Amino acid sequence: MNFSIKRILVSFLLGLVLAAITTEAAYFFLKKENRAPDLIELVIPAGTADSIRAGNAPVEIPKDMRFVVGDTLRVINQDDENHQLGPLWIPAESSASLKLETAENLIFECTFQADNNFGVTVMEPVTWQTRVSGIFFAGFPLGMMFAVYGGLIGEKNKKDNEKKDDGSSQGNLA
Repeated sequence: MNFSIKRILVSFLLGLVLAAITTEAAYFFLKKENRAPDLIELVIPAGTADSIRAGNAPVEIPKDMRFVVGDTLRVINQDDENHQLGPLWIPAESSASLKLETAENLIFECTFQADNNFGVTVMEPVTWQTRVSGIFFAGFPLGMMFAVYGGLIGEKNKKDNEKKDDGSSQGNLA
């Protein structure tokens, strides 16, 4: 096999391996958001309305939440007052559900937060096809970059070696 073709193939292989390592490391560290759709429950504890009227933010309730497309948010109201979260009306001692079907960032008006806002981030779930395409979309350009720079470095080293060979043979003749 030609040396240049071999170098290009090794460069592309190196690019794919490095891309696989980095994308899988990102997947591993972001695994919480990379999951199959599920039922997510948010509980409004008893006494929340009284706490908000007193000017205190409820500690048990997050300010915003992350979901994947297909998740269902079920809000369980254990308070003795009715609450609202965006399009959901949750009567006292009952629950309501919202199916999250599109990837988007939302801020809902809600009555169980001190500032009356609740952030919702809905992301596409990461599938094995997404992971493989990420490896290829990162790996091929990286491999191409390795091939180009490897060729430039290889040519420079080849020219430097030729100069050294020419200089040493002339020095022996004199």
